[in-house]
Amino acid sequence: MTLRKKIILSNILMVLIPTVITVSVIVFCMQTSMGSYWHTLETMYKDENNLQSAQSLIYTYKKELWDTDWESAVFDHNETMNLLERKLAEQGYYIQIKMNGKEVYSNISEADMEAAFSVAGSALSTAKMLTASKGSVSVIKYTFYRDADACSIIAVNNAHAACQAKSYFQAYILKYVIIFSLLFFGMVLLVNVVLSYWISSSVLEPLKKLSAGAREIRDGNLDAVITYKKNDEFGQVCHDFNEMCQYLKQSVEQRLEYEKRRKELISGISHDLRTPLTSISGYLDGLIEGIASTPEMQKRYLNAMKIRTMDLKRLVGNLSEYNRLESENFHYNFVKESLKNFIEQYLEAERGELGKRNVKIQFTCEQDCQIWMDEIELKRVFDNLMTNTIRYREKDSSLVEIKIGQTEDKKQAWLEFSDDGPGVPEDSLERIFESFYRVDASRTRSDEGSGMGLAVVMEIIKGHGGSIRAVNRNGLTFWITIPLEKEMQNG
Repeated sequence: MTLRKKIILSNILMVLIPTVITVSVIVFCMQTSMGSYWHTLETMYKDENNLQSAQSLIYTYKKELWDTDWESAVFDHNETMNLLERKLAEQGYYIQIKMNGKEVYSNISEADMEAAFSVAGSALSTAKMLTASKGSVSVIKYTFYRDADACSIIAVNNAHAACQAKSYFQAYILKYVIIFSLLFFGMVLLVNVVLSYWISSSVLEPLKKLSAGAREIRDGNLDAVITYKKNDEFGQVCHDFNEMCQYLKQSVEQRLEYEKRRKELISGISHDLRTPLTSISGYLDGLIEGIASTPEMQKRYLNAMKIRTMDLKRLVGNLSEYNRLESENFHYNFVKESLKNFIEQYLEAERGELGKRNVKIQFTCEQDCQIWMDEIELKRVFDNLMTNTIRYREKDSSLVEIKIGQTEDKKQAWLEFSDDGPGVPEDSLERIFESFYRVDASRTRSDEGSGMGLAVVMEIIKGHGGSIRAVNRNGLTFWITIPLEKEMQNG
């Protein structure tokens, strides 16, 4: 059954069921002692000797009584008067009509008139209006006036055998109750049909749109949008549906991006493992086959193998570190400390090593600030940035400038790390923090690292609630921000 039919049926049943129950209760009550109340009601309106019905008939034919040509004495040819006479006769009444005191028509017998006088007495002649009943005899007299003329009609029922007219309750009250009940049910039915159509249309329209949208998604169109501007419950559902489409689209895009990065990651790992392994295998073959015949050559081969082994060790270490940082079980050991003191202590500890590598440092503190930091992980950030500077420089020495301060809103600390190296192509700036990404797309220079260093830096800064970006400015500059106050989720 369709939704529209269900709505129409439910609306009809809402009226029909209470009505059926009410009628059943009434019928049940009529069959019990409570039926006496109904009998009392009918008795109250009982038409004894059809008296009330005859009165109504005479009054109804008032106009016809005036319009009849009584002087022509053609009563038998007057269909309206014949109808009045016949209806009264069916109820046991016979009539006498007088115009200005002169009898113009009568079908009352002398016995009927005597019975009438016995009930009404002299009032039958003198009274203008009269209704009297005694035993089985009933008398009605009406006098109608028009200007100076008077028309009177006397109707007498002298126990004549006649069909019993319906009671006033049955003839009028009950009839009108039935008529109004039928009108009421007809109106209810009409209103139900109209309202059901309106309600079902307001429901089916958005349902059809939702169904069409669902088919679009099934067919792979994640750009499907439902246009429904009414501010109702379905409007909210359609809005949620559109948001769901956007979420699905983003999820699919993220999944595709993740799949792309996964393939790049596997390809990068495979390449960066294969390159040093191939080199080590080649040097081993040279030693085994006696190509390195002199002690000097053998030592050179062994040193080269050691370097490639260190490359493998560094790659595995970076992979392990990156995986550890991305793990949900990893927790930073945060402490609140001066950023200025931390950097000064780091530079002091690394002074000798940086000197050997020809790295000159310029440190400027515009404003010191206390931040929540994991000292070990933040030291790893500086190690990787320094290594990145040394590895990709084109000169024998490097100049590194480090500046720190606070943002204008006093909510974040900022750190600027700049070198005087060759920088990075603009189209690669946003990707240098990706795992295994290197500007050298061919990846032919294995001595330039695995491309994991900056990915580790990104993860550590994100773990501190901060952000990092790179720009070219007479070299490569890293701009880092870290919140001064935050809820430490991992601490």
